[in-house]
Amino acid sequence: METEEFYKNRLQQVVSYLRTKYNQKILIEDLEELSNFSYRNLQRIFKAYYKETIGAYVTKVKIENGAKMLMFTSDEIRSIAEKVGYADVQSFSKSFKKHYGITPAVYRNKKEEIFKKESKKNIVTPFIENKITGLKSKKVLYKTVKVDYYNFEIEEVWNKLLKEAEDLHINFNKTESFGIIWDEPIISEDITYNYDACLVIDDAIQIPDKKFKVKTIPEQKYAVFIHIGSYQSISKTYDKIFKNWLFTTNKEISEQPFLEFYTKHEAHTDNENEYETEIYVPLKG
Repeated sequence: METEEFYKNRLQQVVSYLRTKYNQKILIEDLEELSNFSYRNLQRIFKAYYKETIGAYVTKVKIENGAKMLMFTSDEIRSIAEKVGYADVQSFSKSFKKHYGITPAVYRNKKEEIFKKESKKNIVTPFIENKITGLKSKKVLYKTVKVDYYNFEIEEVWNKLLKEAEDLHINFNKTESFGIIWDEPIISEDITYNYDACLVIDDAIQIPDKKFKVKTIPEQKYAVFIHIGSYQSISKTYDKIFKNWLFTTNKEISEQPFLEFYTKHEAHTDNENEYETEIYVPLKG
């Protein structure tokens, strides 16, 4: 008998596909192959678990990626509409207003207000990235979880992933690990977000397709920031990125997800205050 976890894994592979292909034509046969469900049954199961239809989920991803571009780039609204998969700016604006209650143009004009509370009282002080780097593509073993921001369930999904890695004789202490943050709370209306726990694996490692989930993270340019301390306090570093760096840099953020590389963690020290996390902010160009 297939377990609830097995069904969740199937749905998570579908979600991963939708987040990658959201601005392209979604192929029913691809969804059926990924999930091993008929499309009719997949629709029913997806709606029961995610509380929305596949179509509504794809629309939300399109609009939220459009919102990222409006906030983080100077691209024209017409260009953004095309990039997120709309045939014209009118269709994009209609969907955007239905989702956020305001037009894309108004949303862009309000970005400073959205990022900063009481902005007129705040003095923006420079906050500098530690480095700019081009990250090569990486093949990863991964697991996905949908949780409240900085929820303990992230620790649980890492424990499950590490158990899978152990079964494949992958040494966690010698393997690069990072998390993918798919939804920033300042963009998404949901209080939950999708998070991928990832372990980098060698191409030579043979992975059983049915039991484990593998994907390739594409090459991307990033601004890198260092957070020292517990994972519970990482929001303070994100605040500095969004409230200080964003308004003093001449660089533009891409709509790609943020990455968190765990360079010093519980395998290296028992003191959470000594943890080191590299936050990778995706850049255009």
